[in-house]
Amino acid sequence: MSILKKLTPTNLLEEKEKFFADEKYNPQFKYEEDATNEILNKYGQPNPQTADLAQTIIDQAYYQKTETELRELRGPRVNQKEVEDKIIKFLDMHGLKERFKLVWSNSFVARATITNNTIKLRSPIDFRQLDLLSMIYHEIGTHALRRINYEQQPWFQKKKEYKFKNYLQAEEGLAALHSLLPQNFQLAYQPALNYMAVKYAQEHSFAELWQFLTPYIDNLDRRWIFAFRKKRGLTNTSQPGGFTKDLLYFEGMIKVWQYLKKHNFDITNLYFGKMALEDIDKAVEMNPDFKPLLPSFFVVDKNKYANNLEKIGKINMLRM
Repeated sequence: MSILKKLTPTNLLEEKEKFFADEKYNPQFKYEEDATNEILNKYGQPNPQTADLAQTIIDQAYYQKTETELRELRGPRVNQKEVEDKIIKFLDMHGLKERFKLVWSNSFVARATITNNTIKLRSPIDFRQLDLLSMIYHEIGTHALRRINYEQQPWFQKKKEYKFKNYLQAEEGLAALHSLLPQNFQLAYQPALNYMAVKYAQEHSFAELWQFLTPYIDNLDRRWIFAFRKKRGLTNTSQPGGFTKDLLYFEGMIKVWQYLKKHNFDITNLYFGKMALEDIDKAVEMNPDFKPLLPSFFVVDKNKYANNLEKIGKINMLRM
């Protein structure tokens, strides 16, 4: 059983209804298999210095702005056809139109996720114009392309044999940076809020986490998903703790940006496959003549990409 399936309660919808009837209620989740502390804390614990930066970014983003106003900065809402057309066009541009199929469902927790050959999209639609581009850059321009390049490596499905480290921090950090590229407002307040919500969840109950998130997330369903992601894995959510994976986005952003800054914002070697920053040199040495498939937003204008990433780093104080 996958970790995410293991962390999905069998009574999720019933507990959501109970909570919405009483926001002081802490959901009591049931699972097919209980999660161990090792699973819940697989991605570590919040770092105080990183948390300070995350809170600073959140405070700047929400200064005299509501979440609704921040979302409106991302352009007008788009419909399902616009979403599908834009995704298919991007896939086609990279020769991947036949590789992926699009699947819509109202049962998906995440707004968009990608597997080896499927792009899963949650209905009803919750995308704005620039959000849609961010999602495409994140899911296809980062996750899908790194996966496709990985499949062509001598270390494909042999990571343990070659002692490759966990790649998720680099993977999600790069994807989070790329999500900011099309945005006009480039403060990374969503990864920062993810980070602070994990920190809060480690110290508080579900109901207390919900109250913490209230000033930042207006939409109740979105706030529920945000809170649930941090407390999943617990049976009794009145207890502190939960799944810490959502630390990866903000931590990864910082580390990947610092790596790119040292390498003139050239992402070529990062695209040799799904790997940690520490394994990049090893991967290149194992396949030195490999030419990775790279995203159009980098290939078309590398100087523009570098300038945009430099700006994102400055705005978000990523030098640390």
